[in-house]
Amino acid sequence: MPTPEMLTKPDITSTWKAMEALYDSGKARAIGVSNFSSKKLTDLLNVARVTPAVNQVECHPVWQQQGLHELCKSKGVHLSVSILTNSKIYSVFASMN
Repeated sequence: MPTPEMLTKPDITSTWKAMEALYDSGKARAIGVSNFSSKKLTDLLNVARVTPAVNQVECHPVWQQQGLHELCKSKGVHLSVSILTNSKIYSVFASMN
């Protein structure tokens, strides 16, 4: 069983730079992230040349992530929300512009 010490920490900056290169080359029309918290999104925005088009996250009445909603709205990042109800997953785009 792997321990936390055995796991490799992802290099988000290098990964994002590679995604920006794909965007610049025209191979991707948009680039985005998934399950980024406010802190992780802020860290990315500090080094990103291209703002993420979307952040796909889970959201429901118990976990509304209002701070993340406000951050995305202020930075022009669309929020794609996945809602789990009665064992079904619904995806909803929440335009934050």
